[in-house]
Amino acid sequence: NVQTHAAGDVNKDGEINVADLTAIIKCCLEVDSEGISKKLADLNADGEVNVSDITLLIRIILQAKE
Repeated sequence: NVQTHAAGDVNKDGEINVADLTAIIKCCLEVDSEGISKKLADLNADGEVNVSDITLLIRIILQAKE
């Protein structure tokens, strides 16, 4: 049984929301990042999880609310 998750679903709960934003910030700060997918957090696919990925995730969340 293989589950796939969308880029941005950092905490792998099946939704992209503020919980993922919290998770991606923790990932960037390397604080309590257990269970967080760095692959799903690297939204711009540059090999790093950083503020650029946070910005992209905010855009994704805001677009979903429109």
